[in-house]
Amino acid sequence: MARLLPADFDVTTLQPSEQRMCQRFLAGLDDTWIVVPHIPILVDHKDHEIDLLLVCPARGALVVEVKGGVMRVEKGRWFSNDHALRLSPAEQAMKNKHALLARMRSAGVDMRRLFVTHAVAFPDVGDVAPEGYGPDTPAEIVFAKAQLAFPEDAVAKVLRTHDPIPPEQLARFLHALRPDIELDGSEGRVLQWAHKKLDDETRLHMTNLAGMDTNRRVLVQGGAGTGKSVLALEWARRAVARGERTAVVCFNKPMAGLLAQRLEGTGATVSTFHDVAVHLLEPHGFRVGANPTAEYWRDTIPDALSFHADRIGAPFDTIVVDEGQDFHPHWFAALERWLDPAGARRLLVVADAGQAIYVDPWEPPADMMGLPMVFNLRNCAAIARVVQRLGGPEPLPSAPYGDAVTHLAAGGHREVRKRVRDAVKRWTDDFGVPLSQIAVLTTRRDARDTLFADQPEGCPLATWEDRCEDAVLCETVHRVKGLERTAVVLVDMTGEPNRQLLYIGASRAVASLRLVGPPALAEAVGVPSGAGR
Repeated sequence: MARLLPADFDVTTLQPSEQRMCQRFLAGLDDTWIVVPHIPILVDHKDHEIDLLLVCPARGALVVEVKGGVMRVEKGRWFSNDHALRLSPAEQAMKNKHALLARMRSAGVDMRRLFVTHAVAFPDVGDVAPEGYGPDTPAEIVFAKAQLAFPEDAVAKVLRTHDPIPPEQLARFLHALRPDIELDGSEGRVLQWAHKKLDDETRLHMTNLAGMDTNRRVLVQGGAGTGKSVLALEWARRAVARGERTAVVCFNKPMAGLLAQRLEGTGATVSTFHDVAVHLLEPHGFRVGANPTAEYWRDTIPDALSFHADRIGAPFDTIVVDEGQDFHPHWFAALERWLDPAGARRLLVVADAGQAIYVDPWEPPADMMGLPMVFNLRNCAAIARVVQRLGGPEPLPSAPYGDAVTHLAAGGHREVRKRVRDAVKRWTDDFGVPLSQIAVLTTRRDARDTLFADQPEGCPLATWEDRCEDAVLCETVHRVKGLERTAVVLVDMTGEPNRQLLYIGASRAVASLRLVGPPALAEAVGVPSGAGR
């Protein structure tokens, strides 16, 4: 029987088709195989995931893209249960494979002796025709029910036998796959434990809260890392499953992109409030003006929604709002006009008033059933304590301690570059953290732009739109609300730190956090001021 890594990964959290595939490979492959599910990966600057990765030291690694339902191809276009797919399953698997190899390069993993290829799995398809599904999907890379009856024979057709790779090479490869894989003797054990432990707690806490969507108007408030976005996603999936026309909206584009990726294929409308609004307004002659100001986005578009309300109608039964503290009262009024009086008329909002950097003071919608989310489920204990001092939620009592939060003194850009370079090198060399799971966050745009203009040696940086496996994400705190990375460098050179921005920035780090700036930064966060190292 194959080995599952992470060892205590909850397979029931996977999509049903992925669950079946994972269990089939675990039961059908011998004990030389390792099955790794749900690996987050960046493809074409967007968040994706490798559904399953099969690894054998003497055979190589197989990236498996799983697609449940009835599969068909019409004029080169793929459909799953009549839902059109943006890419063919084989193309997605191949892109995931190339992104995986990029991650290994960034983590310094020697891949010369490990063969890597890809396949697709259709657990609801009976068999595969000899000609397969086209040039990029030959029959030998397709696992349908007939092939899955004998998994060893199926994988033998796409992999090849080679000399076993050394145990230390396999360990480094596995550590770079997922930050929650724990192997005995790993130097980066605390970082590998973090996601696993905290993900387990998140699932436990979400179980009861998800059922609160049987109420019509629900407001859940909680600090950074309490699982609000996880709850919003679960609410959306449940609404779609009930047959409700569902919209999921937030304020910033990076968060909207992440939510859309998580809900791809569900049929839900997922985007920013303004993008959904413009989409509804355009059929009625509305066009966004040239050089729109902040006031334009705040008032003009909501005013247009009110003016065209009768023509827009009520296209949704349920609306889920993530990062609700970024919404003005009249935006909520616009959302409520989109709810069909004959439908469920559910408005479900998650918010953290402590992160209301765009709306001050923030006012939640009236007549909402309120529920609190108390514990920080994202950050290791060392980081969670810092976040709490800055106004965040209570640390989870059972959270792993993590890496101690450290202040690295910097008095100018040259020192900032050096501190960033050293922190990134430590994470990649000593802990095997992929570049794509590291972020450099600044409290001011000019600090970010200066880093891009004069990048740290050996530390490629990328904006959110250009993020990839070969670069460290570098953005302002404002742009990464709701997101997270395994390790974060938080840069503030102002001398008078904004505690609200520090709260948001620090709470993005799951397992390791470095603070870079003058002594005032350490004082504001409540950690000892340190020398550069």
